[in-house]
Amino acid sequence: MPDLIVTLQRRIDVNALRAVNTYQREVPEYASPSPEQLAHMLDFARFIRRVSLERVRDDTSLDEDDLAAIGDVGRRRGEDRLSLASQRQALSTHTALMLRDVVETAAPANTEDVLHMANWLGREGNRARCAYLDGYLGGVAQTWSMSAQVQLLARSLLADEPPPVGIARAAGVRLGHRWLVTVVRFDPPGLAAPERKRIVATALASWRIPMSWLGPAELVLVTPASVDAPAATSAWLVDGGVHGRVADRTLDLVRGVAVDSGRGCAAGAALGAVGQLAGVLDQARQISRLTSAERRPQHLYSVADRFVELGAAHSPHMDSWLRELVTRLEAGPDLIRTLDAYYLHDMSRPATARALGVHARTLDYRLRRVQELIGLRPASTRGVRILTAAVAWTIADRLRQA
Repeated sequence: MPDLIVTLQRRIDVNALRAVNTYQREVPEYASPSPEQLAHMLDFARFIRRVSLERVRDDTSLDEDDLAAIGDVGRRRGEDRLSLASQRQALSTHTALMLRDVVETAAPANTEDVLHMANWLGREGNRARCAYLDGYLGGVAQTWSMSAQVQLLARSLLADEPPPVGIARAAGVRLGHRWLVTVVRFDPPGLAAPERKRIVATALASWRIPMSWLGPAELVLVTPASVDAPAATSAWLVDGGVHGRVADRTLDLVRGVAVDSGRGCAAGAALGAVGQLAGVLDQARQISRLTSAERRPQHLYSVADRFVELGAAHSPHMDSWLRELVTRLEAGPDLIRTLDAYYLHDMSRPATARALGVHARTLDYRLRRVQELIGLRPASTRGVRILTAAVAWTIADRLRQA
């Protein structure tokens, strides 16, 4: 062991520099550090190697001063506004590099020493990681805005990463087991950064929940919805739909966001457990993209509302068939938009005519025209099944082309 330790101590500067170069290459947020940040990264890479080798040599654990120093570095990264995802990636890279330092330096006779060091790194590395992340989250809590903190919390949950408990506590968000994930799609898209910032700030003033932008046209809301809570405050699935007080309040928030943005919004929602929310997000996002935007959203659309369209979206055969159907409908006067409004208003002719701003006789003519073009009566069971899928497919196709 002493020979291996001595050799590794001699290589501290070389290995530290190699580590920093690796961070710059593999962690995007570390790619272009300032000279001060680069010097600090190199100092820390040397420090953690020197301390680790001393503790392994003495067969002791990291002491409180060691952990405090590691936590201070994490705090500085939080104050520099580096993302939690980048910190977790950097920590994983660090662990791999430390093991590589040992393996590459060891001789065949050092097998037992390598195993001993690997065991120490596994045990103490976890303590160091916790100290670093605690420091990082402390830096975030001290310097990040509330908006930035809840967005960090949302991104962690949606990436199926361990949620940062300290940030949730500081933000006043209760971490439950199950969450309602709602993707709000804006139409027209293209919200500028200041608008997005203002919309989140206004939404947070109404309800402090995790939320984050997926892009300039999609906002995701992550609402605690534990099924263990009283029925009056929970969100749950009944016939595939999202119901309950949490769902109702989320819909109110979506409506507020629509008003604040001055645009139409389509809301797709799905329910899931911590650790499975990446898939839930994907489903909610697909639902929102198969739903027409409304100035005042009437519903949180779930898989119960869009199961036919979701199935069609994953079938190339269905895709070509629906494309042909829509092509025939496009020969009529604004038939896709008319059908969209017709089904959105539960096939109520007066409500549909008002929404379209046309006379009831004009609406009747358009519905008859649909039947003439494709042989389906829009109000029939078969017509509803096929034409709702065709309308949703058209909306999704326009989004894909955009």
